[in-house]
Amino acid sequence: MQAALNSGVIAAPVMPFKADGAADWDTLDRYMARVAAGGVRAIAMNMAASEGGSLDPAEQVEVIRRTRAAVAGSCQVISGVLSTYTAGARDVARRVVDAGAQGIVVFPALPTFVAKPVPVSMIADWHAAIAEAVDVPVLAFQTANAAYPHGTIAALAKIDRLVAIKDAAFDVDRTAELLEEAEPTNIKVLTGNDTFILEAMLMGCAGALIGFAGTATAQLVRMYDLASAGKITEAYGIWNRLGPLARVCWRPPLRDYRVRMKYVLMRQGVIPDMAARAPQPAITDKDRADIDRVIEKFGLLGAEFLPDPRSGGLRAAS
Repeated sequence: MQAALNSGVIAAPVMPFKADGAADWDTLDRYMARVAAGGVRAIAMNMAASEGGSLDPAEQVEVIRRTRAAVAGSCQVISGVLSTYTAGARDVARRVVDAGAQGIVVFPALPTFVAKPVPVSMIADWHAAIAEAVDVPVLAFQTANAAYPHGTIAALAKIDRLVAIKDAAFDVDRTAELLEEAEPTNIKVLTGNDTFILEAMLMGCAGALIGFAGTATAQLVRMYDLASAGKITEAYGIWNRLGPLARVCWRPPLRDYRVRMKYVLMRQGVIPDMAARAPQPAITDKDRADIDRVIEKFGLLGAEFLPDPRSGGLRAAS
């Protein structure tokens, strides 16, 4: 199981909601099956992309339970663990693992980890306490607002269950530093930088734990396979079409990537609504126009850019 969670493409899809803010469980079931059919190593839910912080505990459990049922063993299912304090994070971890999560992604403890510098010992203790609460692989998660200092990976490597770190600092220099620090350890670096996915892989990231893989899933898996095989020109043939869309969706303000991605998926016929839970704002007219322009320029409504190219889209399947 560890090998499946420290390399390859792990998708972190969006969470479908209805216009009234209620969870759209039927769409989730179908969407998760399509993402799994795209060939990912795992699907990560209750993450930032799936608005995990806006889901109540019962909904987080139901998301994992339904995703496990939808993928029917075709890939692993893992869950984000979001909490502001250690005891709470341990409780969340146990709850999602009991619901079927086969691994967990430990978010930084916010706002505690925002103030700099964050002691490495605090980061290590946070992850060790959560890892002790469950018996599944654990992934750390470095974000732009909680970048972990040098020495963190060496400390995390002492935690037996911790297999990888997701780097989502959106800083290519920090990616290089993480890769150098991780090299002598058993910790792998997975890129979470949606704006330079292929470049991060070519730098040495073992894969991607990535929100953008909620669309064009099979193409991103193929891109990873090509990059791993040293077929760089062919890999860029994919990324040169997908990269412009990722850069529009993940541009400032970063908060709005969720509704931008939902708009992409709605245009592709994958989900019926681009609703997000308040206070997430609706998509802007400029974002909509820029996404439309990139979609049309690169032909991203074609079947090959659906999560599973063999699907006709969720609307066609329903």
